[in-house]
Amino acid sequence: MVAPTFTSSVLAPHERGVELGTRFAAEIADTVARYRRLFETQATGPFDVDLWSARAWESIAEVAPVHAEEIAGIASGAGLSVQQVASVNARTEILVAANPTCRTECSTVVSLPPGRPPVAVQTWDWFDAMSHSWFTWTIPSPDGRVVRTVTEFGMLAKIGVNDRGVGVLLNMLHHAGDAEAVATGRIGHPVHLLSRAVLEEAADVGEAVAVASAARTTASTSLTVVDATGAAVSVELFPGGPGLLEPEDGVLVRTNHFLSAAGRGGCLASALGVSTELRRDHLVETFAGRQPLTAQEVVEAMTHHLPDGGVCRHPVTDTDPVLWHRTLATVALDLAGRRLDVRLDGPCGNRLSPVEQPA
Repeated sequence: MVAPTFTSSVLAPHERGVELGTRFAAEIADTVARYRRLFETQATGPFDVDLWSARAWESIAEVAPVHAEEIAGIASGAGLSVQQVASVNARTEILVAANPTCRTECSTVVSLPPGRPPVAVQTWDWFDAMSHSWFTWTIPSPDGRVVRTVTEFGMLAKIGVNDRGVGVLLNMLHHAGDAEAVATGRIGHPVHLLSRAVLEEAADVGEAVAVASAARTTASTSLTVVDATGAAVSVELFPGGPGLLEPEDGVLVRTNHFLSAAGRGGCLASALGVSTELRRDHLVETFAGRQPLTAQEVVEAMTHHLPDGGVCRHPVTDTDPVLWHRTLATVALDLAGRRLDVRLDGPCGNRLSPVEQPA
């Protein structure tokens, strides 16, 4: 399998959405259906997917009207409702509403070696059922700016880099404030649309932090932003946040627990197991006293397998297939070249764990 790539040829948001929706109508409809099954499977009780999808659309129309135009275009081109496409763009927020402790995992490393280009790599760990639900999208804008992103079909952005050399990496978090925010019956600014906003608007890390910090969210996430000049910050978004995490000795390592003083008090990661701590400890120890100079060095460190805390994740196949979870892709940002290096599967290159591979 090779993940699809697509470059928009239309610049206006609604028309660009129509083009994408028409081109990938089947893939977007399939992604919507898979998320509906996931929302229902993850829910801890009765859960009205249509109600929360409508709330997602209302929120997007309010906080990101230009993005709402593009989503409406995607829906039109794909023959879907705007609420259905909104549910993909707000899938993190809807998952939190369905189950505030839904388990997810990703690992990120940013290295800022003096006199060399920044290194930024992350594993994208998600549900195995979404293995064919993503692509790489190049998005030109009317003012000449360009966004390149690895994202899901129908979703406006995820991991990415822009033409000014600003990159964004994402890690899901869990905070006590999430459940309190969900109890209000509202959805905050979807974190994936915040990633798109950073990629569209920011020319450096300072501007990226300002864009991310201005939003109110209901699903905790870290947006790690890095630019070609060698600046990086992880912005921990949560109700009542944000918190900021700076690199230590030129290296920033982030998994799925809060590290900023602002967010640590409400962190719920310990309720989900030890994986996030084990993964971060491994990466921090690997690069203690030495900064990785290339993305390949990081990928080699990420080729790390443990039953409860490996960075390279493989599905546990004795559960409901809807809940199988693994590393779908390993993504490196080339900030100097304004490009993405996207590798299928985990750092080891296998969907199944090495011991499960057929002879």
